Amino acid sequence: EPGPTVAAAPPGACYVVATHSHDLDLDVVDLVLRRGDARWLGLIGSMTKRRKFERRLIARGHPSSALDRLICPMGLPTIRDKHPAAIAISVAAELLSLPEEPSA
Repeated sequence: EPGPTVAAAPPGACYVVATHSHDLDLDVVDLVLRRGDARWLGLIGSMTKRRKFERRLIARGHPSSALDRLICPMGLPTIRDKHPAAIAISVAAELLSLPEEPSA
C-alpha cells in the first residue's frame, strides 16, 4: 500500500516510481499528483506507457495540466542505453541536474 509512504514524504520531495506493477505505479503516481507538492515525479517507462497513464489518470479526475508534471520516460534523453544500471545512472543524473531549490 503506497498511501502511507507517499503521505510521509516531506513537501517538495522527488519521487522515482519504478515498481514491479503498472497498477501499483499508477496508484503511486495518482497519490503524488493528488498531494500536489512534488518537486519532481518520474515514472519508469516508455512514451506508450505515458500515454496509457495519461488516459487512466484523467479518468481518475486529474486535469491534463497536472500531467505536465509527470516525467515519463525519465532519465536524460541523451542516454539511450536500456540496461537497468544505465537507466539508474541516467535518472540519478537527471535528478542531480535539477535546479537548486532556493534556501529557506
